[in-house]
Amino acid sequence: MNEIVKVRELRKNYGRFPALRGATFSVPRGATVGLLGPNGSGKTTTIKILIGLLRRNGGIVEVFGYDPWQDEIEVKKRVGVLHERPLYPLNARVKEILRYASRLRGYDDREVQRVAGLVGIRDMLDFKVKNLSRGYLQRLGLSLALIGDPELLLLDEPTANLDPYARVEILRLIKTLKEDLGVTVMISSHIIPELKEVCDYAIFIRNGRVADYGPISELALKYGVTATYLVKAERARALARELLSLSYVLGVELRSGVLLVKVKGSLASEFESLVDNVKGDFMVSSFRLVGSELGEIYEKIFTKKS
Repeated sequence: MNEIVKVRELRKNYGRFPALRGATFSVPRGATVGLLGPNGSGKTTTIKILIGLLRRNGGIVEVFGYDPWQDEIEVKKRVGVLHERPLYPLNARVKEILRYASRLRGYDDREVQRVAGLVGIRDMLDFKVKNLSRGYLQRLGLSLALIGDPELLLLDEPTANLDPYARVEILRLIKTLKEDLGVTVMISSHIIPELKEVCDYAIFIRNGRVADYGPISELALKYGVTATYLVKAERARALARELLSLSYVLGVELRSGVLLVKVKGSLASEFESLVDNVKGDFMVSSFRLVGSELGEIYEKIFTKKS
């Protein structure tokens, strides 16, 4: 696993208050990571340390092999960030903000056009900030984070204070950017259901400690929560009937020869063995674990750790 972020025993105090108490985790290249935990758990502090805005009190932090505090410039060349509550001059035009930020990083107006196009605000370059909706303010923030084509995006509560429609649109945009650009993404959030369709890796943090982290598929099996498999088979309908007769299969959905199968996580290995054994009978070309219920994992982890 190619880890681009490594954090070991990270500690950060605000006066006498310990915001981070020995947090340990890693982030693999190419993942979409959910940094998940309740408000006040240490998510924002973690992101600020990763980008070099805060100095830690202890522990080891490496981003692309650099210490963000000692090598802030090297890290910022490869990392884009959207802060939780970005502030912009209300009377400034979108293109002025993007042009200023681009020139600070050594780019010209071609970069302005590129990032504006990526997030769908090219037609709004002449708009003033005060005339943008909350959703489009977040798109502006994303475009700023994308200047310089970063390898890692750190997004702190990117759907905070948005209406339901705007939240869905921003999450879809993040997913599209991930697929099109191949960028690694870390999304900080306390809203678990929103991230289950986006993230494939999770870090669960509470009270400044990381309770667990890793690929969501592995966490689903570890904690025995509902696991979702994608099964491609030429005899998909017949296979669906067979699977529905099994007590540990919770549901089967057929989509154009592809089955989405929900399985009790504690019996996922049994399901995998069964599918492997009947491959020839039902002409199964592939099957893989594609997701799980983040909310269930969250509850299991924090119930176990509390």
